[in-house]
Amino acid sequence: MGESEHALLGGLLGRCAAMEELRRRVRRFGSSELRIHVFGETGTGKEKVAQALHAVSPRRRGPFVPFNAAGFTDDLVEPELFGHARGAFTGAVGDREGLVRAAEGGTLFLDEVAELTPRAQAKLLRYLQEREYCRLGETVPRRSDVRIFSATNVDLARRVEEGRFRQDLWFRLWEERIVVPPLRERSGDVGLLARHFLRRESERQGRVCPVLAPVVDEALARFSWPGNVRQLEREMRRLVVVVDAGTVELDHLSPEIGETSGAGEGRRGCLRRALHAFERDYLRRALERHEGVRTATAAELGITRQALVNKIRRLGVCEVDRALR
Repeated sequence: MGESEHALLGGLLGRCAAMEELRRRVRRFGSSELRIHVFGETGTGKEKVAQALHAVSPRRRGPFVPFNAAGFTDDLVEPELFGHARGAFTGAVGDREGLVRAAEGGTLFLDEVAELTPRAQAKLLRYLQEREYCRLGETVPRRSDVRIFSATNVDLARRVEEGRFRQDLWFRLWEERIVVPPLRERSGDVGLLARHFLRRESERQGRVCPVLAPVVDEALARFSWPGNVRQLEREMRRLVVVVDAGTVELDHLSPEIGETSGAGEGRRGCLRRALHAFERDYLRRALERHEGVRTATAAELGITRQALVNKIRRLGVCEVDRALR
């Protein structure tokens, strides 16, 4: 990889064949005007892939604007994307441009697009068909020149078959698909990524970078990483504080990771490990019962939707449909 290309694709770290293929597809399809759908499990780095696609595209001098569809209720999606006029609804004390306008000439990245409600899907479809939109509270359409990338951690084709996602919207969103490999299929890259995250976090915190003991390298490579790269990054950020320079040993690892070594039983919090495993399994089963629908899962568990999202991230729960596992 040349120096200029490394600057564009440097966020896609890895030496394994799957990552080489990923970078090849990013170079090929990023330089086009195709709408790209990025598929990958939670925590694999789908937004980084979208950023890399934008960075090698003809629109790279324009803005890259991310939008996480899971973070907004039905009533907020439309004004967030398309903006609103003053007085359009209670609390709209002034005009506001939406994210589509903010992305003009560049790229709009729609993350977790499967979470869009039927009403929001209809609004997005109309925009993709017409290349124009109206701010909430206005009737005069506005033209738009924005490239769309989308991403999910569930199989949208299956959602279409089940009637939970519009087929016509699916066809509009997906002109090409890029699949991000899970970390468990990139075991040879785990050490490389771990050291990268350790160095970066040490620099951010102004600390001396810890060193990984060989037995820790082995434990990291054996772990399945259900939360993928995001979970590995979080663990390395924690270790920078826990170790505070020196060498990372097995006892420093989080219980669910360190237990893969088969050593140190009885020295690490067995109760904490058991509780963590129970909560993760319980949450995963609840998501499976509701086929990944977060609102229904949160209702069953008696928590808010945002609390559920936080638990998914903290526990590293994979939300990919069972058919894809």
